[in-house]
Amino acid sequence: MSKPRTGPVAEPAVMVPYLHRLLASNDITQALQVAVSHVVDLLGCEVSWAGLIDAGYLVMGAHHGLVSSEMASAWRLRVGEGIGGRAAAERRPQTSRDYRHDSRRERLLKRLIDDEGIHATMAVPLLSADTALGVLYAARRRPHPWTGTEVRLLEEVAHDLAVRLHRLDVEGRHAAQAREAEQRFRRALHGQHVCARLAGNLTGQADAGVALDMLALEVGGRIELRRPDGRLLHSAGELGQGNPRTVSRSEIAGTDGLILVVVRTGDLDDVGRAMIDLAVGMFRLQFLRIREGDRTTERLSGELFDRLLTGRISDPEAFRRRMALMGVSVAARAQVLVAGPTRPDAPAGALNRLADTLQRTLAGCVTTERAGRLVAVVDLAGRSTTALREQLSAVLRQGHGHDVVIGAGRICTELIDFSMSYDEARAACELGRRGAPPGTSPQARVVSAHDLGILGVASLPAAHLRTTVRDLLGPLIDSDEQRATDFVATLRAYLVHDRHLAATAAALHVHYNTVRNRIARIETLLGIDVRDVDDRFRLETALRMHALTHALGYTAPAPLSRHDSAGPPRCHGAPCGEVGHARHAGAPSEKRAP
Repeated sequence: MSKPRTGPVAEPAVMVPYLHRLLASNDITQALQVAVSHVVDLLGCEVSWAGLIDAGYLVMGAHHGLVSSEMASAWRLRVGEGIGGRAAAERRPQTSRDYRHDSRRERLLKRLIDDEGIHATMAVPLLSADTALGVLYAARRRPHPWTGTEVRLLEEVAHDLAVRLHRLDVEGRHAAQAREAEQRFRRALHGQHVCARLAGNLTGQADAGVALDMLALEVGGRIELRRPDGRLLHSAGELGQGNPRTVSRSEIAGTDGLILVVVRTGDLDDVGRAMIDLAVGMFRLQFLRIREGDRTTERLSGELFDRLLTGRISDPEAFRRRMALMGVSVAARAQVLVAGPTRPDAPAGALNRLADTLQRTLAGCVTTERAGRLVAVVDLAGRSTTALREQLSAVLRQGHGHDVVIGAGRICTELIDFSMSYDEARAACELGRRGAPPGTSPQARVVSAHDLGILGVASLPAAHLRTTVRDLLGPLIDSDEQRATDFVATLRAYLVHDRHLAATAAALHVHYNTVRNRIARIETLLGIDVRDVDDRFRLETALRMHALTHALGYTAPAPLSRHDSAGPPRCHGAPCGEVGHARHAGAPSEKRAP
């Protein structure tokens, strides 16, 4: 076991029993105990102990002659510090004649040494090749000048001990590192197989929802797709037993802030994290490819939005998922907006600039174009309709929608609501465009179906609207077309002004008696009494439908009165002729027609 040495060597009668006991030791503790006992016998010192290196520190492995249990349990010395720490770091013996006056002593351990009454110490490293495994100590309880022979004898004992420790695999690191390296290799190889399989599966997958399921299956956890504000859009996979924790959270570039979250139970090492990062990266690339394909084939063509805005939805759940992956939540509160120019010669690109501004200003806003109008679906989560209207007015006020009218439909909570909200927003936009002369304020250029009293009416089929209008107002329309009598315009203004003859005459720029005579003629033609509430309700409904048929192009517009060139009167920022029951605040209390 021993290598050639120079200098004195212990007598065989002393060394042979030591070597026999050393070879018979079955574990590290036994070998260390054999060595420290032999040091006491060999050198005639009172105390000996051995420390092994563990994570940069020398810790007590065995001892002989210590009287303090605290020394045995609390002794712990950093490699490079004190007598023993220097011996381990420099891999050469260190001696101290009187430890009490040695500048190398470690200040935190000096009390333990002093309590033992130790004065002289000698420390020799336990070397396996060039690696220090620990330190073997010899100590006396009186000052003592250590001789070269004593140093060499302790080195001889330390050498044999180190050889035995090596054979007992005390380092543990080699075998443990080899096992760990093998395990890491196998985990890395498994991760590569997982990622290769995932890449192959994702390549042929055009459904982002199914791709999420594939990712969840391979990483063994739950995958969540969330909006920038943290709301969940879609999830896939299940969690096992244990405390769930987020192991990956990354934003998907080019998706307006969509966030991909991986949640797992259990611990992950570096190899596992690297595998998950690689798998997530592949999914993100495929997701962007799918999303770009969706934009090209559906969003740009408007097919998906056409289905949403026309109500042609066969599988609601599948439709919600596809819309969610495009960044549109159709399960929460939303509202449809339609914007159009107030004049035919509006600047080119005005609607495109407005679309960009809305997407920047309104979180969760998605836009498309239909029939020359800008259509926007706005998420109302955390936002009231009043707040939305103020934001839209601010956008128009800043010049981003110059000469543009924005119509708003009803609030949507179910899929069927979107088609009705679109119909109402489109009708409100067209009615607003007809009654918005140049210079109209931004507030007046944001109109809603509720303001115009057309909720529920705008979604009626065109044939139904025309039939109802013809049934209720047919004689007036015929008279206006054939004789230019202005009966429809007169009736609309009369009801808008709450049957005040003077206000109606002023709005139409005609004489008081002219209005009286026209109303009487209207009652005769229609067989109604304008003083009857039910008759007025039917007339107001018919007039709203009449305005809708004109605004939406369902029929040719009725001839305008020669007095209409000055523009229709406005109530609360909308044309009185199209608002139905709106009234002028503070209107004079003229007499109503009998």
